[in-house]
Amino acid sequence: MKNTILILFPVVFILYMSVQIFNQRQTSSEAIDYTSIKMGLISSSISRDVKSVHKSLEVSRLEEDEFDFGAYPDTLTAYLGTTPKLDGFISKGEYDDAEKIIGVKGWHSDTPPASEKKEDLSVVGWVKHDGRSLYFAFDVTDDIIYGFDTKRWLPSNNPDANNLNIEKGWPFWGDGIELMMNSTYQWEDNSRCVGDGRSWQFCCSTNKSILGGLGVGGLSSGLPLNTEVWERYEKWIRNGDMEASVRLKDKAEGRGYIIEWRINPNPCMKIDETNFVDLSKETKVGFNVEIQDLDEKENGEGNFSNMHHIDYWSKVSTNRKTDLKSFGTLIIKPIKMKVADQH
Repeated sequence: MKNTILILFPVVFILYMSVQIFNQRQTSSEAIDYTSIKMGLISSSISRDVKSVHKSLEVSRLEEDEFDFGAYPDTLTAYLGTTPKLDGFISKGEYDDAEKIIGVKGWHSDTPPASEKKEDLSVVGWVKHDGRSLYFAFDVTDDIIYGFDTKRWLPSNNPDANNLNIEKGWPFWGDGIELMMNSTYQWEDNSRCVGDGRSWQFCCSTNKSILGGLGVGGLSSGLPLNTEVWERYEKWIRNGDMEASVRLKDKAEGRGYIIEWRINPNPCMKIDETNFVDLSKETKVGFNVEIQDLDEKENGEGNFSNMHHIDYWSKVSTNRKTDLKSFGTLIIKPIKMKVADQH
């Protein structure tokens, strides 16, 4: 009996300590300031202090027969299709050869629940490629457009949010879409976008843009917020490596806006130090899409910076959408979509 107790004691002690460490990590995580998470100011290694509790997860994009789609296996396919015209208009048949995204009902949210009223906030999106560039389009229904149907009110925690600079500006501030991409298709627990071709979080706003300034929609840079990343993103925009067209709908179309977005794999989708995503080969990349909705300030009371809705496609836990592990999967295929696959 004595020997049995001596054998079991270390096992019980290890289990007890593991539970205590896990609880400590959970408490620490819940105490993190969301503003810092949103802006990428918290290190992705914040929870790696006890490596024995959570084994880091890395997935090789070369293990074709054993792909692990992560903890949240939402998938979307980009087929080979015709080249769309980036003019802010969804022409008849222009995206008939593209897979469709429907939201936001059923999506997850940082302002839960995700909007369930179609006229308040909803979206139809498409994704495809033409062998040279990757394309996204979004037809957003939104009953109140920030800065056009409202004053350009500012959050109390950042009165300079509308600035288009690294010092105090928030590129995500306004109604719009964020795309998140992890071209390496590798991750570790709690790792986030690094802000180069390997992984990034980019904002397209109705409210402002790098090329047009405040009041002109377009690409408004992205996250994480630091000087090196800001300069890289701005270079991509000005060089045309990433391009977007934003148009507010007219009254006949209903309230909302259209976004059409083009991404060049080189330099925006980098696999490793020398290779970029090749659209002529079947490839899997990590991917998420977020839609943000600012209404009147009081409509977002209790939410981060009074934002009315922050909803995202990959069905992950609240406030974890920027973890690379939490991304869904975009499958790029070098073939055209079959008629039976069209929605």
